[in-house]
Amino acid sequence: MVLVDPWAKSISEPTVGPTWIVKAPWAQPVDIVVATDTLGMWGDGTDPSADMPTVEAFSKDQLEMRIDIMLRWNLDVSKVKELYQNLPQKNWKNDVIASIAREQIRIVTKDFASIQTIEQRDLVAQTIRDAIWNKLSSESSLAGALTNFGFELRNIGYPDKYTSAIEDKLVAEQQKIQAEFEKDRIIVIANATAQQVVIEANAEAEAKVLVANGTREAIELILEAAGGDVSNSTRITELYLWVENLKQIAPDIDLFLMTTGENGIPIIIQPQP
Repeated sequence: MVLVDPWAKSISEPTVGPTWIVKAPWAQPVDIVVATDTLGMWGDGTDPSADMPTVEAFSKDQLEMRIDIMLRWNLDVSKVKELYQNLPQKNWKNDVIASIAREQIRIVTKDFASIQTIEQRDLVAQTIRDAIWNKLSSESSLAGALTNFGFELRNIGYPDKYTSAIEDKLVAEQQKIQAEFEKDRIIVIANATAQQVVIEANAEAEAKVLVANGTREAIELILEAAGGDVSNSTRITELYLWVENLKQIAPDIDLFLMTTGENGIPIIIQPQP
């Protein structure tokens, strides 16, 4: 609070907090809030509780945007007297601070393309904050009375068509990412399947080699038992292979007799129990 003496044309030093004072009857007390004060910009101007409507500004590519911010500050008690002398109508909030904020928002946003205000929102917010604070600090009528300055970029509103276009773009990007994921997944599955086929083929080939080696060794043992008669080797090999194949064809037959008929055709006889 300050006391204004219209006769002496003087203003007292500010008094803070509950206290007793002695004043002349014609001196007028003027309350000045030094605690945290705010200035918000939102809505469409129809809400009486709002300080002022959102700021309409343009981007570098001429897209119209609606900027919603919140400012906070305290007043330096030692500068209150000078502040009141400069602005006795106490209109620093809605006339000076709000005007500077609107002006700086419009100056800053024209340096950013519309897509940058989305992708670089933090940079946009910091740039607006610094521009407003620098201008407030140098404004002579405010007498450097503002302290503890705070800034919040609450929202950047875009035209409905632009918002819809951004949403469509995001959907397309998500679909592209999903398609890339599906492509990679299919490639991985195909590679795994191919590797499995190769592994199975190698295993089957190795198994055939083992069987062939086993067959060869068995035939060699039979030939050795027959006295190493090379003239009978072909016939012995045929009979051995016939027996092995019969084991595969009729695995449940425990005992059978085999002889040869005309032209060397094998004859299989299964004894009755």
